Amino acid sequence: MRKGTPAAHTFKRDHVGPSGSGQAALRLIEGGARGGTTLARREFSRSRAPLRLVPEKDMATVLIGDADENVLSMLSLALGEEFELLRASDGEQALRLALIERPELVVLDVHMPKLDGYRVATQIRRNSATANTPVILLDSHPERIDVLRGFAAGAIDYITKPFDPFRLLERIRETLEPIAVV
Repeated sequence: MRKGTPAAHTFKRDHVGPSGSGQAALRLIEGGARGGTTLARREFSRSRAPLRLVPEKDMATVLIGDADENVLSMLSLALGEEFELLRASDGEQALRLALIERPELVVLDVHMPKLDGYRVATQIRRNSATANTPVILLDSHPERIDVLRGFAAGAIDYITKPFDPFRLLERIRETLEPIAVV
């Protein structure tokens, strides 16, 4: 294997083609241009193992979006033990991850570059695949109108910075409790 070649995992399933024979395997390649992105490629195999597009997960996925790297690091430390985390440093990246990865919960700062947290929350609500995804907004200096705007955008909670990350963890647990990932 060449230096820098990403690790690969192969998952297989029965595939009945037009002739009634043959099997396909899905090869998942970790790494790539965006680091943790998974790429898929079909190959043919004679094995009869089941096909799994993504590994089974036993943790809920939480997307955290904030332009401040210190906040992202703090939240990663506080939430990383209990949740699979997706991180975004701007609004466009947060929206893209929310629509593609479909996390169980989204935590967004309202003051992000490219798209603010209000617009990201609104777009998450407008998409049928993510319309029921809970969104928690973070703001350093909210006015009453900001809080109302956040709830109008579809947020379920609005938290003022600075905040206790473990208190946020409790709010996330409470929100996800009825969902309970199996």
